[in-house]
Amino acid sequence: MNDYTKGILTGASLILCFFMFVSAKSQGENLGDITVRSLSVSNADGGMAVTLGVDRAGSGNIKLSNPDGKMIAYLGGGAGIDNVEARSGNLAIYNADGTHAATLDDRLITYNKHEGMTGYFGTNKNNDGMAMLMDRYSNIGWNASGKK
Repeated sequence: MNDYTKGILTGASLILCFFMFVSAKSQGENLGDITVRSLSVSNADGGMAVTLGVDRAGSGNIKLSNPDGKMIAYLGGGAGIDNVEARSGNLAIYNADGTHAATLDDRLITYNKHEGMTGYFGTNKNNDGMAMLMDRYSNIGWNASGKK
Protein backbone atom coordinates (compact mmCIF):
# COMPACT_ATOMS: atom_id res chain seq x y z
CA MET A 1 0.00 0.00 0.00
CA ASN A 2 2.91 2.30 0.73
CA ASP A 3 4.26 1.90 -2.85
CA TYR A 4 0.81 2.64 -4.25
CA THR A 5 0.67 5.98 -2.32
CA LYS A 6 4.18 6.91 -3.46
CA GLY A 7 3.19 6.25 -7.07
CA ILE A 8 0.10 8.48 -6.85
CA LEU A 9 2.10 11.31 -5.22
CA THR A 10 4.85 10.97 -7.80
CA GLY A 11 2.33 11.08 -10.65
CA ALA A 12 0.56 14.09 -9.14
CA SER A 13 3.93 15.85 -8.72
CA LEU A 14 4.83 15.24 -12.36
CA ILE A 15 1.48 16.62 -13.54
CA LEU A 16 1.93 19.67 -11.30
CA CYS A 17 5.45 20.23 -12.67
CA PHE A 18 4.13 19.98 -16.23
CA PHE A 19 1.54 22.72 -15.59
CA MET A 20 4.12 24.91 -13.85
CA PHE A 21 6.52 24.67 -16.82
CA VAL A 22 3.76 25.35 -19.33
CA SER A 23 2.54 28.43 -17.41
CA ALA A 24 6.11 29.70 -16.90
CA LYS A 25 6.70 29.56 -20.66
CA SER A 26 3.55 31.58 -21.44
CA GLN A 27 4.46 34.50 -19.14
CA GLY A 28 6.68 36.07 -21.82
CA GLU A 29 3.83 36.32 -24.31
CA ASN A 30 1.89 39.49 -25.07
CA LEU A 31 -1.15 39.89 -22.82
CA GLY A 32 -3.08 41.75 -25.51
CA ASP A 33 -5.40 44.60 -24.50
CA ILE A 34 -6.01 45.33 -20.84
CA THR A 35 -8.82 47.72 -19.92
CA VAL A 36 -9.18 49.27 -16.48
CA ARG A 37 -10.84 52.40 -15.11
CA SER A 38 -7.71 53.48 -13.21
CA LEU A 39 -4.25 52.23 -12.31
CA SER A 40 -2.23 53.25 -9.26
CA VAL A 41 1.40 52.70 -8.37
CA SER A 42 2.19 53.02 -4.68
CA ASN A 43 5.43 53.94 -2.95
CA ALA A 44 7.12 51.84 -0.23
CA ASP A 45 4.83 53.33 2.46
CA GLY A 46 1.66 52.43 0.55
CA GLY A 47 0.89 56.01 -0.55
CA MET A 48 -0.06 56.59 -4.19
CA ALA A 49 2.95 57.80 -6.19
CA VAL A 50 1.45 57.60 -9.70
CA THR A 51 -2.22 57.38 -10.65
CA LEU A 52 -3.52 56.89 -14.18
CA GLY A 53 -7.22 57.46 -14.56
CA VAL A 54 -10.11 59.23 -16.23
CA ASP A 55 -11.50 62.61 -15.14
CA ARG A 56 -15.17 63.62 -14.95
CA ALA A 57 -15.10 64.83 -18.55
CA GLY A 58 -13.94 61.39 -19.73
CA SER A 59 -10.36 62.37 -20.57
CA GLY A 60 -7.34 60.41 -19.41
CA ASN A 61 -4.93 61.82 -16.84
CA ILE A 62 -1.75 61.08 -14.91
CA LYS A 63 -1.23 62.34 -11.37
CA LEU A 64 2.15 62.27 -9.61
CA SER A 65 2.43 62.56 -5.82
CA ASN A 66 5.37 63.20 -3.50
CA PRO A 67 6.16 60.85 -0.57
CA ASP A 68 3.83 62.92 1.66
CA GLY A 69 0.89 62.10 -0.62
CA LYS A 70 0.58 65.67 -2.01
CA MET A 71 -0.04 65.93 -5.75
CA ILE A 72 2.99 67.54 -7.43
CA ALA A 73 2.05 67.18 -11.12
CA TYR A 74 -1.04 66.56 -13.24
CA LEU A 75 -1.09 65.77 -16.95
CA GLY A 76 -4.44 65.32 -18.61
CA GLY A 77 -6.97 66.34 -21.17
CA GLY A 78 -10.44 67.74 -21.04
CA ALA A 79 -11.27 70.30 -18.38
CA GLY A 80 -8.03 69.76 -16.49
CA ILE A 81 -7.43 69.85 -12.78
CA ASP A 82 -9.15 73.22 -12.23
CA ASN A 83 -12.22 72.33 -14.39
CA VAL A 84 -12.31 75.92 -15.67
CA GLU A 85 -13.10 75.14 -19.31
CA ALA A 86 -12.52 72.34 -21.78
CA ARG A 87 -8.95 72.27 -23.10
CA SER A 88 -7.10 69.83 -25.30
CA GLY A 89 -4.30 69.23 -22.81
CA ASN A 90 -3.30 70.45 -19.38
CA LEU A 91 -0.10 70.25 -17.33
CA ALA A 92 -0.38 71.51 -13.76
CA ILE A 93 2.61 71.68 -11.41
CA TYR A 94 2.36 71.96 -7.62
CA ASN A 95 4.81 72.90 -4.86
CA ALA A 96 5.92 70.33 -2.29
CA ASP A 97 3.12 71.48 0.05
CA GLY A 98 0.47 70.90 -2.64
CA THR A 99 -0.17 74.53 -3.66
CA HIS A 100 -0.67 75.24 -7.36
CA ALA A 101 2.57 76.60 -8.91
CA ALA A 102 1.99 76.66 -12.69
CA THR A 103 -0.38 75.63 -15.46
CA LEU A 104 0.49 74.98 -19.06
CA ASP A 105 -2.25 74.41 -21.62
CA ASP A 106 -2.86 76.92 -24.41
CA ARG A 107 -1.31 79.47 -22.04
CA LEU A 108 1.32 79.54 -19.30
CA ILE A 109 0.19 80.74 -15.87
CA THR A 110 2.35 80.93 -12.75
CA TYR A 111 1.14 81.19 -9.16
CA ASN A 112 2.71 82.21 -5.84
CA LYS A 113 2.60 80.14 -2.65
CA HIS A 114 -0.86 81.57 -1.85
CA GLU A 115 -2.07 80.40 -5.29
CA GLY A 116 -2.44 83.99 -6.49
CA MET A 117 -1.71 84.44 -10.21
CA THR A 118 1.68 86.12 -10.75
CA GLY A 119 2.33 85.62 -14.47
CA TYR A 120 0.40 84.99 -17.67
CA PHE A 121 1.66 84.33 -21.18
CA GLY A 122 -0.94 83.43 -23.80
CA THR A 123 -3.54 84.73 -26.21
CA ASN A 124 -6.20 87.37 -25.55
CA LYS A 125 -9.83 87.37 -26.79
CA ASN A 126 -8.78 89.06 -30.07
CA ASN A 127 -6.26 86.26 -30.80
CA ASP A 128 -3.29 88.56 -30.16
CA GLY A 129 -0.35 87.44 -28.05
CA MET A 130 -0.39 88.74 -24.49
CA ALA A 131 1.93 88.79 -21.47
CA MET A 132 1.15 89.99 -17.93
CA LEU A 133 3.00 90.21 -14.63
CA MET A 134 1.08 90.58 -11.40
CA ASP A 135 2.07 91.48 -7.86
CA ARG A 136 1.68 89.12 -4.90
CA TYR A 137 -2.02 90.03 -4.68
CA SER A 138 -2.67 89.18 -8.39
CA ASN A 139 -3.01 92.85 -9.33
CA ILE A 140 -1.66 93.57 -12.83
CA GLY A 141 1.63 95.46 -12.62
CA TRP A 142 2.72 95.17 -16.26
CA ASN A 143 1.17 93.86 -19.46
CA ALA A 144 1.90 93.87 -23.16
CA SER A 145 0.07 92.83 -26.31
CA GLY A 146 1.46 91.59 -29.58
CA LYS A 147 -0.88 93.87 -31.52
CA LYS A 148 0.88 96.84 -33.16
